[in-house]
Amino acid sequence: MAGGADDGYHDLTMTPSLDPVLEQKTTPWSARLSAVEWACLAVGAVVLVLFRLHAFDLPLETDECNYAYIGQRLLAGDRLYVDVWDHQPFGVFALFAGAIALGGDAPEVFRWLAVGFSLISLGLINAIVRRCGNAGAAILATVLFAFVSSDPGTAGEGCNREIYMNTCILAAWYLALRAGGRPGWLIFAAGLALAIGSSVKTIVAVHWLLLAPWIVWAAWRTASPDTRRRSTVLAVVLFVAGPAIFWLAALGYFAGTGRGDEFVDAVFLFNLSYSGGGEGFFARFVEFFTPDRHPFIFDSAWPIWLGGVAALLWLAVEAVARRNLQALAILLLNAASYLAICLPAQFWPHYYYLLVPNLVIALALGIGGLIEWLRAPESRLPGGVRRGAVVVVGIIFPLGLLATEYRDYLHQPPFGITVKRYNSRDFWGRAHGENVRRLTNPEDEIFVFGSDTAVYYYSQRRCASRYTMITGLKSGYGGAARRQATLLEELEEHPPRLILVLFDEPPFDGWLAFLNEYYGEAIGGDRHDRTGHYIMFVYARKDQPVEDFDWDWDRSQVGGWNLGDRPN
Repeated sequence: MAGGADDGYHDLTMTPSLDPVLEQKTTPWSARLSAVEWACLAVGAVVLVLFRLHAFDLPLETDECNYAYIGQRLLAGDRLYVDVWDHQPFGVFALFAGAIALGGDAPEVFRWLAVGFSLISLGLINAIVRRCGNAGAAILATVLFAFVSSDPGTAGEGCNREIYMNTCILAAWYLALRAGGRPGWLIFAAGLALAIGSSVKTIVAVHWLLLAPWIVWAAWRTASPDTRRRSTVLAVVLFVAGPAIFWLAALGYFAGTGRGDEFVDAVFLFNLSYSGGGEGFFARFVEFFTPDRHPFIFDSAWPIWLGGVAALLWLAVEAVARRNLQALAILLLNAASYLAICLPAQFWPHYYYLLVPNLVIALALGIGGLIEWLRAPESRLPGGVRRGAVVVVGIIFPLGLLATEYRDYLHQPPFGITVKRYNSRDFWGRAHGENVRRLTNPEDEIFVFGSDTAVYYYSQRRCASRYTMITGLKSGYGGAARRQATLLEELEEHPPRLILVLFDEPPFDGWLAFLNEYYGEAIGGDRHDRTGHYIMFVYARKDQPVEDFDWDWDRSQVGGWNLGDRPN
């Protein structure tokens, strides 16, 4: 069944120029979902929402607070990279600012934002698997992603950038699969989707680099011999056009508003040094499997990780032995996310979430292929064995995934969901933000010498500097000395009412002198709950003291003492 010309789909099985080994079963776009498929998709969406609701009472984590706080500042008229600074591109801040403008700045607004993007990703996963496999595999993928969307091991229950990046990435690969190598608006839209995703995090560009050769090959293999060269060139031009237009417009905007240098320095130049960590360039690709700081990443969704690896091996055989374009696309999709996780050389848990929907796709297709083989007469298995094997294979992974997600997520109290990832820093940041709000006035400015932007968000107090996190101030990163000097200039011009000093970075030249001149001795501090060592000092301006206060927060205040957490 070939799709119509208006839907942009080129049915690979009907192309006379293809070799027989390229023939593959596809589901054209024009085929409607059955009532059962719609019902399963709706049930999957409801399950996904219910799972995510379990985490709505959690505090926002520091990255999420940073996006929300900067979004607030942008709506108040501040300029990104000048009045507020971060090394991330503009997309996530614009997204959060838009959410605040529409729904306010309560944590639930951002959690619903993540739910909305996750639901779109669910639909795209279903569509991709349906196109590359069959309705049964698509239903299985829907069930698996509904269970794993909120995976705590990879911060899936939160509002971090990977959730929004995944939606753009899945949209791009789906559009490319739907185009099937045929030049047209679908290929342009695929490139544009990746461009939008890269405005959330530039590492999405890796997907463009791996999707581009697939589009070239698909365009070459699906065109007639006399139009191959022209068709392939046109497909590449269309795929390049989306990102080129998008990023040239972004560069033009920041340059036109006098921030071109600051934009390039933050988003591109700084990130080169930020991604240069690790013992060596190739070592980071091995460290992916054994992350030192967060060895629990795979625990809560291990059926997806193990089953996904096996499915990728099967897809590799399909892609090589049968020269299957769609199997190759799913392989490249997973490879691109793997590279995107490894290249920054940081290995935070939420990075791994980039692979979760892609492994769901691979696993659903792999199980679907296995079930088809078991049911086929050529499998030479007795009928009863075949039927039993189909039942076992079809339910073992969903039930296994449900069991691990129940153990590590649904069965956990709020503190137990995130304590493995960041100890208790999300609850800690909210508590101290509320403390600062209690002791200061709305017009007061504060500063956190650390990366705990939750203090700004939950205190609703303005940061006295453009540097909401000290990432750009850390020694060893490009331009750190210049940014440190800028920080001191800003703080000396308007010394903040309170300064919270954490030990994420040793003090740099001039910092201790500044504290001594305007603040003197610390007025309080917070101790590690187990070791008793100070993890934070609090300073108040000499001419604007605050009331005495016990700053020593204990995780037992939120029921988090005997939950098997790892001490930092």
